[in-house]
Amino acid sequence: MYNYLIVSLLLITSSLLYIPIAKRFNIVDKPNHRSSHTKVTIRGGGIIFFIGALFFFLTSGLQYPFFFAGLTILAVISFIDDLISLSALLRFSAQVIACLLLIYQSVYDYNLPFLLFLLIAAIAFVNAYNFMDGINGITGIYSIGVLCSLIYIDHYIIDYIEIDLLIYTLISVIVFGYFNFRKKALFFAGDIGSVTLAFILVFAAYKLLIVTDSPYVLLLFIVYGTDSLMTILKRFYLKEKLSEPHRHHIYQKLTDLKKLGHIKISIIYLLVQLIISSIVIATFSYELSVQWIITIITLIIFAGIYMILNKVLIRSLQKEV
Repeated sequence: MYNYLIVSLLLITSSLLYIPIAKRFNIVDKPNHRSSHTKVTIRGGGIIFFIGALFFFLTSGLQYPFFFAGLTILAVISFIDDLISLSALLRFSAQVIACLLLIYQSVYDYNLPFLLFLLIAAIAFVNAYNFMDGINGITGIYSIGVLCSLIYIDHYIIDYIEIDLLIYTLISVIVFGYFNFRKKALFFAGDIGSVTLAFILVFAAYKLLIVTDSPYVLLLFIVYGTDSLMTILKRFYLKEKLSEPHRHHIYQKLTDLKKLGHIKISIIYLLVQLIISSIVIATFSYELSVQWIITIITLIIFAGIYMILNKVLIRSLQKEV
């Protein structure tokens, strides 16, 4: 408990110090046609997620060194990218190295095709989490729900990871929320925030997967996962380049067409995820065959929900025109 107080004070102090530093060096997010905000706002505030992880690493006897090395690589590259735009090749190379270190830390005795699948999935997860961080509050609020579920599973169901890593990350997101979960955010997470947070979550997910072999790992991220994957498939269908800006995510349409507030949309995403996570927790003791059936049915339902919402929102736009 003493360490939780220390890390809370450390993260609050770091946030307060970061604001004038970011202003001094013009580390800001300027709105463009893809943005859902209209005013220049400090970015890179998600650096406190890395600081929380660093505190864990130093106070835990240097646990998970390969994971932390990968996290550090991503944090440095992402922060530099927040300052100056780096090449896609450099960012991708850093992600590959970092995710290889993560897999080495968390996965043992699996065949090469499975390891390759985990590598691709980890890189995709990190990028999807970054792309979803498009409106004020969404990544922070959603991640609180995911972290609470992961912490509950570790504490009450099965010990699969050092719980302090998750708790320190949760504290860092809550502290971040004080500065971000408002109509006019004091700062945004930036790439360093969304990428490092995603890396920590995918590490926890892989640790849980290896210990349990449960497909429920997919359902713990189903809201973000569905919106990301279905949006990518839609862009392929429309023959759009994935590197180009777009407004196809459901949260973007809810903002643009329904004029819902950012925090309201973020809470909706959180509540939907918590409902599914509650089902996961309640049925975690079921046989794996039953878990697979529940997982597949849920994935199909969410894919259908995405397509229905997408059509309804497009029709509402056509009526307005």
